Amino acid sequence: MIARDLMNSDFPFVTVDADLDYVAKLLAETGLGAVPVVDDKLAPIGIVTRSNLEAPRPQGESVDLGDIPEFLLRNRLKPVFRANGRGLRDVMTTPAISVPDVAKLPDVMRVMESHHLKRIPVVEGQKIIGLVLRKEVLNAVRAGPEALEARRRRPIISIPQQSDRHALATAEEFRKLVAAHERELEKEREDGRRAALELRDQRIRELAERRLVEGEWREMLRQARRSAAAGLTEHMLIRFPSLLCSDGGRAINAPDPNWPETLRGEPADVFKRWRNELQPRGFHLAAQIIEFPEGLPGDAALFLMWGASRL
Repeated sequence: MIARDLMNSDFPFVTVDADLDYVAKLLAETGLGAVPVVDDKLAPIGIVTRSNLEAPRPQGESVDLGDIPEFLLRNRLKPVFRANGRGLRDVMTTPAISVPDVAKLPDVMRVMESHHLKRIPVVEGQKIIGLVLRKEVLNAVRAGPEALEARRRRPIISIPQQSDRHALATAEEFRKLVAAHERELEKEREDGRRAALELRDQRIRELAERRLVEGEWREMLRQARRSAAAGLTEHMLIRFPSLLCSDGGRAINAPDPNWPETLRGEPADVFKRWRNELQPRGFHLAAQIIEFPEGLPGDAALFLMWGASRL
């Protein structure tokens, strides 16, 4: 059995700048009877117990009145603690005697006995991670090694449940929570990007397999005639993702005169219908990238022209 098996991992601790009134309140709320004082690296530098806060009575003021009857002690209000200008540094016990988390039970008991300690901080490296009480050490000695497994299965809770101030732990643990949250958000964003890419690729595959039907081609020509009747010299026959092109639209964007060879699906069929039916009648066809989301080629379009050629 080692110190880590015996320690209370739910315990309060403060830095040396903490108000003494606040430390007194912690002592009143907890069942551990001590509040370790740590530095900015969470290494214990001192410890405060109730005896540290009790001001010694001047000599001669104490009068022995004998034993106080039990009925007078029952329900007696405890006096309110007053710091009276004192700081934590003025009252804490230093240096803080501690034991490593892997210290064996006999070694923990020996340190506590040699320094007359009722409780002792447990450290992992230099960082405080728990507090061992003398009663826990004595109970472990009496119970023997066979009780270790049963102890490990039960929660060690020495601080009253109604106080959750110590569940806040440390700023470093909060930073770890923030980092974990950011990692989770980034994972969700990455999952979203991956799902969007899969949907995009599926859509591109479907578009590459789609063929131009006769009714759609005739509707394109009717819409082009309406554009001419409205005084326009060109009409957009079809709009499609540039990724539908075998090169992602680079040839169209260049422009490269071989761009028609990159067309797939309906755009390829539209080009062939133009070349076979409309080019002999004096119509021109131009391709253009018509949007650039985030600076990258987005949708492309094929334009039927009966004015000046873009080619």
